[in-house]
Formats: sequence, structure tokens, C-alpha cells
Amino acid sequence: MKNLLKTLRNESFSRRYAPHHPDAPLLDMEGITVRYETGTVLEGINFQVEAGNAVAVVGPNGAGKTTLFKVIAGILDPDQGLVRVSGHEPGGHTCIAYVPQRTQVDWSFPATVADVVMMGRINHMGPFLWPQKSDWEMVRSSLDIVNLGEYANRQISALSGGQQQRMFIARALAQEAELMLLDEPFSGLDLPAQEKILEILNTLKGQQVAVMISMHDLRLAAEQFEQVMLLNKNLLGYGSPEEVFTRERLLNAYQGHLHFIEGDFDTLAVGDDCCEGDFYDHH
Repeated sequence: MKNLLKTLRNESFSRRYAPHHPDAPLLDMEGITVRYETGTVLEGINFQVEAGNAVAVVGPNGAGKTTLFKVIAGILDPDQGLVRVSGHEPGGHTCIAYVPQRTQVDWSFPATVADVVMMGRINHMGPFLWPQKSDWEMVRSSLDIVNLGEYANRQISALSGGQQQRMFIARALAQEAELMLLDEPFSGLDLPAQEKILEILNTLKGQQVAVMISMHDLRLAAEQFEQVMLLNKNLLGYGSPEEVFTRERLLNAYQGHLHFIEGDFDTLAVGDDCCEGDFYDHH
């Protein structure tokens, strides 16, 4: 159901506070397998993410990117495997923030920008869930970081697509998240809106906030991210773009929906099933 409150409540995690293990990676995925009635969506996924990492997760439609994020966030339980966040299961943490696709939110819901960002403070409030001065200060600070301070009292329906994404990043900041999961945040956004989000993400990296972003644009992933993950039910590659975006791996991931065009200086990979400039210059 595309209902804003339901979406956000589904992202709320247990009010238990699991202590972080100092020697454990921020995120550790071990043997994650997820099956739906229609078949296996993820199979045997293993990887780790450290504090401050920024990872672009790419793959064709139906590759399991959204499912992966829901497993990490604790919204969906895997059929097999273990998820550890700083050494513990994700349900005991408030340090993970899941930013859904904009199409999953009912933007007609009567809420202001500040209301939505305040939802990130729920697990930090007292038993009566009544915001304190410190909570409002965090909301204002978070909105300032994403350059939305002047929009605090604006209805969410009046925001542009880029402003909507920045509002959700502000909510994650108010939550004091250490790992942000952004599900296709660049979808439908023009280049200036994408650049504003990338600037914010670079700021977060300096604050040791880890970010995982699902996307279709291979060139954007290669140009803007030091680490990329190539996914199509299986983990086909995880590392630098040069290591992961090889002809063999891309063909394996896109299975006939990717074509290589030879040029004078490089090879251009073009995807059929993605609409956001899904190509990568492979030298």
C-alpha cells in the first residue's frame, strides 16, 4: 500500500539498542538467500561494508537490489544466511536508514517536510514519543545539511523529485544513521538534482557514514563511486569499477540485454532494459 506512514513505520526498527562490536565490520552479509513464490531472488550473497564506504549497487530490473536492501534493513528476513550490523542482527539497531523508491510513497499524504524528518527521531524519543528541543534542533540541522531548511513547513507534495530525495536523506541524518540504503534515488531526476545529492553523499563520507545506492546508470556508478556491486540474484562482482565492470561480468549480469559498441578509444556498454543512460566506458 502506497501510504507514507505505513512505509515509514515498516522502516522503524526495534527500540533495543545493540552495542557495536569494535572489531566487527559495519555490515556483514553471509550466505544470504531469499526465495519468493516465483523463485529465488537472492542466492548465497556474501560481502562486507565498512564505515564511510560508498557503494553503488547495479544490475538489471529484477536483480534483487530492493530485496537486498530490505534484508539489510531488517524489514525482510532471509531464508538462509546471516546479517550482522556491527556484530549484531539488524533488528537491534537504529543506525540503518532505508530510503525507499519515491514511487513507494504516497506524496499526497498531508505532512510537512519537518514532520517527515522528525520521524527519524522516533527511536531516540522517550516512551511518549514527544519531541524535545534537542529533537527539533536535530531536524533543523539535518534539513540545513541537505539545503532544505527553508522548506521545513512545506507540504511534501509541493517538493520536486530531487527535494523529496534530499528530505529522506535528512530523515536518515536525524535518525543518526551510520548506514544509509538509498533505493534508486536518481530515478527520474535531472543532472543538477543528481549532482546535489552526490555532493551531500560526499559530505557524509567524510563523516564516516556508509552509503549503499541502487541504480541503473553504469557510467554514473563508475565515475562517482570507488566501490560498485554487480548483482543479478547472485553477487557477480564487488570492488572497484575497473575490477567489476568487465565485459564478461556485464554480459553475465544483463544476459543478452547489454550490447558493446566498439569505438576508437573505448568500448561502450549499452543496456536495453534500463532507461537512465545505462552505459559504461570500458577502456
